[in-house]
Amino acid sequence: MTSATRGPRDLALRLRAAASAARNAFADPVPRTPFTDSGSIGWHVTAEVGGAAKAAAAPAPSGPSAAEDGTHPVTMVAAVSSPVPPLALRVGVSAGPRLRSLLAPEWSQVDLDRRTWTSALDGLDLVLLEGTGGTVDGWGDGGPLTELLAATTAQSVPVALWVTDDTAPAGDWLAQVATLGASTTAVRDALAAATGREVQLWAPAAQPRAAGLAREDATTTRRGGALLVVDGLSRLTDDAPLRPVVEGLGKLPAQQTPLLRITGKSSAVTLPSALGERQVGYAPWAASGGALADADTLLDLSATSPAGAWTTLAAAVAQTPVVGTPVLGDLPADVDALVPRVEEATALRSEVVARLNQPELVAREGLLLQRAVLAGHTAAHRVREVAGAAGLEAPAINAPTISAVVPTNRTHELDNVLANLGRQTHPAVELVLVLHGLDVDDVDLQRRATEAGVQHLSIVHADADLTLGACMNLGVDAASGRYVAKMDDDNIYGPHYLADLLSAFATTDAGIVGKWAHYVWLRSTGAVVLRYPDSENRYERRIQGGSMLFDGDVVRRIRFSDIPRAVDSDILDRSLAEDVRIYSADRYSYVSVRGSDRHSHTWTVSDSTFLTATGRLLFYGDPTEHVSL
Repeated sequence: MTSATRGPRDLALRLRAAASAARNAFADPVPRTPFTDSGSIGWHVTAEVGGAAKAAAAPAPSGPSAAEDGTHPVTMVAAVSSPVPPLALRVGVSAGPRLRSLLAPEWSQVDLDRRTWTSALDGLDLVLLEGTGGTVDGWGDGGPLTELLAATTAQSVPVALWVTDDTAPAGDWLAQVATLGASTTAVRDALAAATGREVQLWAPAAQPRAAGLAREDATTTRRGGALLVVDGLSRLTDDAPLRPVVEGLGKLPAQQTPLLRITGKSSAVTLPSALGERQVGYAPWAASGGALADADTLLDLSATSPAGAWTTLAAAVAQTPVVGTPVLGDLPADVDALVPRVEEATALRSEVVARLNQPELVAREGLLLQRAVLAGHTAAHRVREVAGAAGLEAPAINAPTISAVVPTNRTHELDNVLANLGRQTHPAVELVLVLHGLDVDDVDLQRRATEAGVQHLSIVHADADLTLGACMNLGVDAASGRYVAKMDDDNIYGPHYLADLLSAFATTDAGIVGKWAHYVWLRSTGAVVLRYPDSENRYERRIQGGSMLFDGDVVRRIRFSDIPRAVDSDILDRSLAEDVRIYSADRYSYVSVRGSDRHSHTWTVSDSTFLTATGRLLFYGDPTEHVSL
């Protein structure tokens, strides 16, 4: 099956294959393999769609390639250039596979269980227990747990309990747990009332490294279908929370609305027949990752069980839109505000159909959801909350500095440069303005920059006879940021341009990110063209020259060649030769502007160059509002 034929039916087929393979793989009594990375211990978990879901030792996994059958594994990437570093803590964790895999990249993690914990306590900074079903799963009647807690007390190792379902635990052992937290307000309040102690709210979270966006396949043919993921059916006392979904989906073909049920305890409640006929798989939670990134939309089932909220957040970080019913679950408020909720069955069906048929709607909603998750609901945020509540040092997630290097030899474009940088939402931006043969009053330029909202400006004067590559190197040498952007003086950059590109480092193994799928505005006719639409959210060999964001270490090591043109393709080729991955992110927040005089550009091609099979003529007029999400 070719990528061009993928759609809802193909998603259902891949889910069936994934679920079958995942059940076999996770039947292994030891389904995870420890790996070491820079002296830390963690777990690398792989979930595949259409292939076996299995654990594998991997010190620094790269983004996966398409399998021969057209399916796409989803790997927990290393995110080597991530803006969020792991905590310098060694933590023993007793938790289910979902929470273990989400937290493992965020600190040095050691698994604890009732049989081997005695040899694992040495050197731990913290012990984290996951509470489910009123206890800590796998620790029996509490006797072994009491022994563990006594040992941690003797060794002065703090212990935190994170209740992730809807049942507050009870037992004498609770008194030995120093820090209590819950993922829902209801359980937090119940546990606080029962113990008379402060209980933290640690909401559900997502792991960007497992977003499923580090891909090789074409974005525009990847998605298809409205996915349902039923997790925690055993928590329901009846099927009432599922009935609005049944009524809403009743008339939609089953192949357009596949259902994946997550393995768990037996349930007294059975799926309504209208949902049961849509079930294409019964698999561990890890196997749902690729399906979430492949769907046009996810139906929010967070009201059916606390586990549902974690699935919805995993979809959101994969840029998959979510729709739901008025029965609210336990989603963070800022994420829930982005989920359309409808009361009538026909309205729910309409919302689903809209996302099955409108890829622009899917892309825009998905990006907004991902921003909300990355802003405050990732595993990195939660481990800092847990560690901080336990009294450990947990440095906040601070915005790294991005140095935007902009070479220009056009005085009339200076205000455009200042406006582009002044509107950026990323809070730590340095503009390195390389004046290529321009005689400009630096004091006046500083004043204009301040008025435009540019907080940090570094001015570099370059002789007119220097090449573009030499000018870029002068800018790189003057840049103080951890990341370095190459931006043009005449393009349009939306407010979230730098912030969104930076986020791509958290979901991929790239050392350079940018946009190969991008908009071009042909000023001669007003035409707006989307170039390379299939190259969104995937690894590429090329990205547009005015849209590059480098890991600072990469660009300072490789540097630009001292050449007058083709500097972009040159540095990309040399980076690839050094095994630096290049990632093309979403298509928004950036427009390459082509003036009426093609000779005013470094690349002096005619407008017809952009009107080929690799471009889509979308509309005529100023594209700024359209691209500025």
